[in-house]
Amino acid sequence: MKKLNLSEQRLKQYMQRVKQIRNSSADEDWKRFEDTIALFRKYGSKYNFDPLMLAAQGYQESGLNQQAKSHVGAIGIMQVMPATGAELGVGSIHVAEANVHAGTKYMDILMSKYFPDAHFSEANRPLFAFASYNAGPGNISKMRKEAAKRGLNPDKWFNNVELVVAEKIGVETTNYVRNIYKYYVAYRLTQEAIETSRAAREQVAPTAR
Repeated sequence: MKKLNLSEQRLKQYMQRVKQIRNSSADEDWKRFEDTIALFRKYGSKYNFDPLMLAAQGYQESGLNQQAKSHVGAIGIMQVMPATGAELGVGSIHVAEANVHAGTKYMDILMSKYFPDAHFSEANRPLFAFASYNAGPGNISKMRKEAAKRGLNPDKWFNNVELVVAEKIGVETTNYVRNIYKYYVAYRLTQEAIETSRAAREQVAPTAR
């Protein structure tokens, strides 16, 4: 019963976030999503990441604001450090497309370099990429090994490696990943609602004529 209540509570939180996004469909947040989703689709396809997951990460990092700059000098939608952007060779990270490209390419490199023997599912791969983006791939690699020692699944994030990360590194990284996932669910549900509404209008349209 406790587990069911926890699931219901999480769903309630997700739906509240969906409501927030829908209510902001005319404001800057939603406009930024519409303006940038094509970039996330382009580079998500190139590096095998779900575009809505990438958009959710961009929202967590900067609110999808290309003008954002952190106190340590990270730039743009994906909060890319200038030195990292220069190494990736994708163009100026001061430009939105290059910034999204840089962030996505960087995560793909992290996954290939630090987790070559992992057997991540399609759903888990981006979660480990986000955790690595936040806490460093070397740290997450160590946490996978520790998880395995404890009998946890080193290829699953939620309620497995996540638990070790929270204990050994701290909740900042686990909250970071969970926030991204919440935004992802909200974006996905919102898009599904929009598509359903569009399909309903198209069915009614011939009759209206």
